[in-house]
Amino acid sequence: MNIRKASVEDASEIKELVSSLSHFYLKDENSLLPEWFSKTLELSEFELRLSSEDFSSFVYSINDVIVGYISIKESSHLYHLFVAENYQGKGIAKELWNYATSDSGIDIYTVRSSIFAVPVYRRFGFKESEEATSKDGISFQSMVLVRS
Repeated sequence: MNIRKASVEDASEIKELVSSLSHFYLKDENSLLPEWFSKTLELSEFELRLSSEDFSSFVYSINDVIVGYISIKESSHLYHLFVAENYQGKGIAKELWNYATSDSGIDIYTVRSSIFAVPVYRRFGFKESEEATSKDGISFQSMVLVRS
């Protein structure tokens, strides 16, 4: 298995992965990210999340290169799930999701998905919980997964 707990030492590589995919949140991919969103992509913010007990974070690596990353906030909110573009469609997101949640004992998960990722979360069992919306050019879909 190529999955392990993420550490603060991974912050720079995770930041690069997430930043490379952040355009998928934009309604117009040629737009600039709003300042409030860009702040969440700063190295210091990744370091804070990776050192916080409020987040459980894991990485998927191939040949010691991080190609996937998942972070769950407060045990039930899927905060980040990113897979490098050239590795998408290979089941890495599903492996990360299953690894991070398999022994959690949590029955309800939430996510604010990019519109691009909605089909992935539907395959995990998430359902739209309200209308898709956007803020400052960032589009997202709130979703919930209820396990029985």
